[in-house]
This record gives sequence, C-alpha cells and structure tokens, in this order.
Amino acid sequence: MQTTAEKKRTNITLTAENLSAARELGLNVSAISDAAVREAVRAARAAAWASNNAAAISERRAWIEAHGMPLADLQVLRLG
Repeated sequence: MQTTAEKKRTNITLTAENLSAARELGLNVSAISDAAVREAVRAARAAAWASNNAAAISERRAWIEAHGMPLADLQVLRLG
C-alpha cells in the first residue's frame, strides 16, 4: 500500500454522471483512476517495447523457422 508521501495530487475531469454514480456506490475514484493509469502505462510500455524490438523478434522467429529451436533435442516435454 502506498503512503500519502508517495502520492501526488492532480486534477482529473469526469462526467458529472460518472462522478455522481461513483459517489453513490462508494467507489474510490482516486484508486480507480490510479489503477486505470497504471494499466494504460503498462500497455503503452509493452507496445513500445514490441515496436522497438519488432525487427529482432522477426529475425529470431525467422531463424527458428529455418534452424529449429535451439537445444530442441534436449527437450524433456514434447508438445504435439
């Protein structure tokens, strides 16, 4: 759990309907917002990583298709 010192105050804009419904239901808008931003950051970082490494991933896949999986002969569990 984070302490207040680890958090930073900010302003967000919500529709009046969503804010009212959240309050009626006792939802913690700050916690929900923080979780949504955390997930958006994770997804954006994953997409950026995949984009930045697309060439290397493609080359690796092509090599495996041409040569097979390294050490496949030592694989204990065989699928398919």
